[in-house]
Amino acid sequence: MFWSKDNIIERLSKIPRTLEDISIDIFEGMPSTNDFIHKVNLPRGDSTNASYICRDLLRSVNIEQELMYPYMDDSLSNEFAINSSQYRFMLPYEILGSNVRKEYRIFQPEEMKTRFPMAYKRLMEIKRKFRTEGEELDSADCYRLKNESFLRYINTPKIIITNHYRLQASYDFAGNYVFADGIGIVLGDPTIYHYVIAVLNSSISRVFPEIWNREKVRDNSNLYPKVLKRFPIVFPECGTVETLINTISRYLIYLNIQKHTAKVYSLSSYQRLIEFYKRIADLLILDTYITNDLDPRFIEILAENIASSEDEFEYSNDMSLLIALQEIKKNILGNPDFRKCKFSNEFTNILATLKNNGVW
Repeated sequence: MFWSKDNIIERLSKIPRTLEDISIDIFEGMPSTNDFIHKVNLPRGDSTNASYICRDLLRSVNIEQELMYPYMDDSLSNEFAINSSQYRFMLPYEILGSNVRKEYRIFQPEEMKTRFPMAYKRLMEIKRKFRTEGEELDSADCYRLKNESFLRYINTPKIIITNHYRLQASYDFAGNYVFADGIGIVLGDPTIYHYVIAVLNSSISRVFPEIWNREKVRDNSNLYPKVLKRFPIVFPECGTVETLINTISRYLIYLNIQKHTAKVYSLSSYQRLIEFYKRIADLLILDTYITNDLDPRFIEILAENIASSEDEFEYSNDMSLLIALQEIKKNILGNPDFRKCKFSNEFTNILATLKNNGVW
């Protein structure tokens, strides 16, 4: 069979299981134009400083750290790992409970004034500066978020999807990021986060917008929960393949975290490793979704070298891990059987089709 782009899209569109089936919730973040009084700039050179730059008051301000949350900027690349932005976001709310879905309540003005006097002072200064005729300052409504729904999943691990030139998925493992113009995904099974993130970042996932466009369920600039709910999900029949994809996903989280903080002269070494491991994950995901006929020796060589670990190494800053990942790549490519591994004609045809259509 000759696999055209239309054949591939048709196959993917018929996959019955979707992201909605494996998720507790798929929800929108905040509009980027929303709630300007809550967002502040970090000072240059020292992100741990308690002083922030208030863009509306045009000066440094102090705000209690208990109210401050990291902010995810969708103008940055956030593939696998969140790229720390220059912003922080103030949430004048108490997040209640430790369940997946949280309760929350807004701090009332008198409570803010007593418990968080620095934050209260800043809020009142801004509201006085921009207040309209008849607007009261003694109500929490003057600093209430226009969209509070994302607060249900603050401090809950989640995937965050942004559209930075193309769909990108990152893992907010602590669940404390405030994000705009993106989609949050809370999965029902916490053990499959790394696999799903790998799928959402895979080259084959770039075909899915074609499905959405043909069905006219979205425009080209925005992401919607109802669209991502229909994202097809397939798990490997072979447990070894699923473990490999999970582990490579963790490798890629580590490498992207290091890349975001690396000096310019070392970026190329991270990028080469990222491209290698992403390519391996892409091949495994493509086989899982469509062909299911990879050379068994190819899988064996990967399994012999790509080691899983219960430790959360992906969030480590240990540079010895970078050396280890370089060594794993060297061992895979240096295996005499690796170059002998055969891809089926069907698999090769699909690769060529995706590449010729700018997907791969």
